[in-house]
Amino acid sequence: MQAKEGMKRGEFRCCCGCLHVRAGAIMIGLLHLVCHLLGMLVLAYLITHPEAMPKGDTWYSLNYNGNETARGSDNCVALAITFFTFTMTLLMLYGAIKHRAGYLLPFFCIQVFDFTVGCLTAIGFVSYMPNIRTFMEQNPNLPYREELMKMDPQYLLLICMAIFFLVMIIKAYFIGVVWGCYKYITSRNLMEVIYCPDTEALLPPSYDTVTKMPPPPPYTPATET
Repeated sequence: MQAKEGMKRGEFRCCCGCLHVRAGAIMIGLLHLVCHLLGMLVLAYLITHPEAMPKGDTWYSLNYNGNETARGSDNCVALAITFFTFTMTLLMLYGAIKHRAGYLLPFFCIQVFDFTVGCLTAIGFVSYMPNIRTFMEQNPNLPYREELMKMDPQYLLLICMAIFFLVMIIKAYFIGVVWGCYKYITSRNLMEVIYCPDTEALLPPSYDTVTKMPPPPPYTPATET
């Protein structure tokens, strides 16, 4: 009964009450699906066409210094990880559409893991930011290095932290939407079991059925035997 009342009160809503959590979870799944497809296409193209991989003034040169073998291996690993998360996203979409709560858990666990890694990254990011100028000076191939060097370090720190926290808030909200969808599907499936009894078994038989039934044996007092 509590689950039914909660569903009537609009408990399972998101986006300021504009969307149901199930619709929100499906939209999140579709967004991740498109991003994963694009990522796999780009990675597959870079693996099959190594000459197209950016060189020189690119982010790759910060770590590899022209080591093409290491870049190709990392692209293969990234493609495998992307395909794995793509599969988990498909399972989440199937579970949300078909009301299978268990299929949402792998995607939810990936979300929680990604959020945890992001929080740990934030700790390291904050501890390293006071030396941001030293970091940029040691990496001449950093994208937009000249523009970043002209900025005030405090403003740069503020902008980076604001963008990072905004991304983390969005990730936390998406986690809440998927968890709300899981609770909704669980409550819905529970209601189908509790509030859908076999009504035909509880109804009395019809008149025609009763008249066709054989009459009970005649009553004989026990004293006659």
